[in-house]
Parts: sequence; C-alpha cells; structure tokens
Amino acid sequence: MIAFRPTHWLQYPQSVLPWLLPALLLFSRLIADFTVLLSGILFLMWSFQQQNWQWAKQLWFRCSLIFWAYLLLINVPFSVDPFDSLLYAVTFIRWPLFAAALSCWLLLSSDRQRHFLLALLATTLFIGLDTGWQYITGVDWFGIPATPENRLTGPFRNPVPGIMMVRVEFILLFAVVLFASLQSATRQTLYIASILLAFLLLIFITGERMAFILCLAASLLVMLGLALQYPFKRKLIMLGGLMLAMVIIALSFWLPETAQRMIISTLDKLQNFRDSDYGQVFRGAIEVWKQSPWVGNGLHSYQMVCRELGTLSNCSHPHNLYLQIGAETGLIGLGLFSLLVLSIFYQALAPLWKQKSWLLMSISAAILLISFWPLIGGISILNNWVAALVWLGVGWTLLMANHQPTVTPR
Repeated sequence: MIAFRPTHWLQYPQSVLPWLLPALLLFSRLIADFTVLLSGILFLMWSFQQQNWQWAKQLWFRCSLIFWAYLLLINVPFSVDPFDSLLYAVTFIRWPLFAAALSCWLLLSSDRQRHFLLALLATTLFIGLDTGWQYITGVDWFGIPATPENRLTGPFRNPVPGIMMVRVEFILLFAVVLFASLQSATRQTLYIASILLAFLLLIFITGERMAFILCLAASLLVMLGLALQYPFKRKLIMLGGLMLAMVIIALSFWLPETAQRMIISTLDKLQNFRDSDYGQVFRGAIEVWKQSPWVGNGLHSYQMVCRELGTLSNCSHPHNLYLQIGAETGLIGLGLFSLLVLSIFYQALAPLWKQKSWLLMSISAAILLISFWPLIGGISILNNWVAALVWLGVGWTLLMANHQPTVTPR
C-alpha cells in the first residue's frame, strides 16, 4: 500500500498517539473507547484528504462491513430491545475502523512502530511492578487492596491485570524485528524467552486461570515458531522451553495455594465441566440462543433475555465470545462474524506463510488466537475495554503482515 504524506495538523496525532496509545487503552474503559473512536474519525479525515480508500477494499474490512450491515438491517429489527441494539450496532464499526487506522495510517512508519513498542514496554513494566508490589504488600502503589479471594488487581481496581496483559504482551515480541540491537538469532531468542518468562510469572501470581492458560499455550506456539525460524539454535530454544517448564514447576511448589487454583482446580473444572460454573453459564447461553436461533435476540440483549428466562440472571455475559454472538445475532450473525475472523487470520498470516517468516507468523497467530480461539472463556471481547485491546492486536498483526521488516538470522 502507498504511504501518503500527512497534511497539516493530522501529522500531530500521527506523532503523539503512538506514544500515548498503551496508556490510553489500558488504564480506563472510557478513555480507551474515546481513543478508539477518535482514531477512527481522524483516519477517515486522513483518507478523505488523501482520497485513499484502498484499505476499505481489503477482504477483512469488507467482511466487517457485511457483518455490520447484517446487524443494522436484520438483527436490530428482530431485537427484543431494538433501540438498545441499534445503539450498539451503529457503533460496532468503530472497532474495525480502529484496526484499519493502525495498520494503514497511524503506525505505518518504522519509527512510530518503535515509539509504540517503547511506550507499551514502559506501560506494561509499570503495571507489572505495581501488581507485584500488591502481591508482596497486599496493596498497590495507589493503595488499592487485593480482593478478599487473594486475586490481584494492580492499578485496575478489578482482578483483571492478567487478562489485560496477556492481550498485549505478545505485541512486544515484534521488537526483535524493529530494533537493530535485537537483529541476531541469539538475542532474539533470549529477548523472547525473557518476555515470556516475566509475563508467565506475573500472570501466575494474579490467580487468573484463563489468562495463564492463554499465556502458556501462546508461549509454546511462539517457541515452536522460533525453532522453525532458527533450526541451528534449537538447543538454545529447547533450553528456553525447559526454563518455562521449570518456572511453572517452581511456582507450583513456591506458591501452593495459587497453584491449587491455577492448575489443580482448573483440571478438576475440566473433568467436571458440565456441573462447573462455566458449564452452567454455557448452558444458560444456549437456552438464550434457542429463543431466536437464526437471527438472534438482538445485540446487547443477553442480560434482558437471561432475566426473562429466570436463568443465571446474575451473569452479565456467557463467558464465551461465540456463544454470545450466537445468542445475540443468531446462527446467521455467527456465520458472518466467523467469516470476518477467518478473513483477519488469512490476511494477517498468509503473507508471512508465503515468506516463511515462521517466527513472525507464530507471534501474530498467538495474538489473534488469544482473542478469537473458540474455547476461551472469560471477559467478553464485546466489552468496550477488552475490545480496544483485541482490535489493537488485529490492527498490529495486519500491519506486520503488510509492512514487516526482514528477519536476519545470525
């Protein structure tokens, strides 16, 4: 894609936003949503000035427009609360616009990509240290206490630092191709292993099971990509994988109560999934879906229908993206949304596959799978705070697919 020269005042957000994005998206739900909306508006203004609408012709964005049209023209009229569904349907497009803004405008230059990664590293370091301090002392630097269940909150006031961090940590791994000081196989391996170990430790002490499972699985995927990229460094990479295993074993003995929750209780939950809290929530979501299987009950209608059925009325969402999409937009909406997700995977990973950039492809796949893997439970990515980080990952992987530098094995 041709990079157009920014005109007059639009060059200022291009220079400033990459430095500010991590803090704007991570620390406040309201500010994150406003940042996403503002970025989309500025991107549309830039596109109009430059008369550059090529990004709107990309397959993944066309799929997002089809899903959006379905929400507005079919899902909303059949909603149990058309006015509420209309509000959420109209504003859905801000997420794909944000991803397009990142990949086609805001972070196009290598300098701005490096500025963003430096800001993200500083922000995650602050969150990690604040959360670690809360683990040691019981309160974080702002006086926020851990929850009664010994779940850590860090600076978020809610027990979410693990799931927030796992959605951005793998973006940091792209530093290996953006910074000259990391342009060797040995340095890249050491850097990647260090980042993965640090985040595994952080997420383990938070007590967030799903975040830890996602972090561990994605870390193994990245290590596989590293081994394929640098077969002559397999001993070093195997040592890194062994270190990951040793850290988990050591943490299990060092923190037995946390290990009980993170490992033992997870295995028990999987063995008795039908009767577990997740199993009950999933069954409730299926009951909601059955009320309107084809076109759904309407976007953002889950809680209302749940209360009307008298099942799981205390649950704000079904803890699974695809069950929520199915319950609220029906089988047709689920099919269109799945098509959108598949098109994102294709456009983000296919160029890297063709270039045999196994390391970059594994990192990009990890970022996308953390958000879109069907079996993931937890906070809904339709939640505006989490969605901001999800579409940040989408925009970044699309950017790296089209504008990624060359990996130099040494």
